[in-house]
Amino acid sequence: MGLVGLLAGQGLSRKLAYQKAQDHTRLGQWEAAVAAWRSLLWSERDSTARALICQQLGYIALRRGDSSEALYLWEQSLRYRPAYPVALTNYQWLRLRLKRPPQAPPPHISQYMPYPPLSEEAPPVWGEGPLQFTEPSSLRWWCVRRLQE
Repeated sequence: MGLVGLLAGQGLSRKLAYQKAQDHTRLGQWEAAVAAWRSLLWSERDSTARALICQQLGYIALRRGDSSEALYLWEQSLRYRPAYPVALTNYQWLRLRLKRPPQAPPPHISQYMPYPPLSEEAPPVWGEGPLQFTEPSSLRWWCVRRLQE
């Protein structure tokens, strides 16, 4: 068998591998389909073919109920071929369909509100939390001097 026969055999086996992966996908045999598509992804060097494989893997992930994995794989497909219409349509559809969780409130530490500047017209500030009274013997009065303006 010469070099031409070997290359023709590789092309035929690649075509059969794609057909086998597509058949598994069509029949809903998800584990076998994922294994077939991933083996093709490892051996494929063409970016258009890699985009097709990622698109198919995204479809399988969505059918298995993993929408975040599907979104990631369709994004990878668009990185390989940005104008791939099937992956673009699926990515946009899923992106619009997914609900984002409500934005978490910032932690209590970052909710700092500074006290208003000291002035005679500002209301008194008692701080946060309940008011606590102390024993009269522990109260201390400090001399306060009025600043001259």
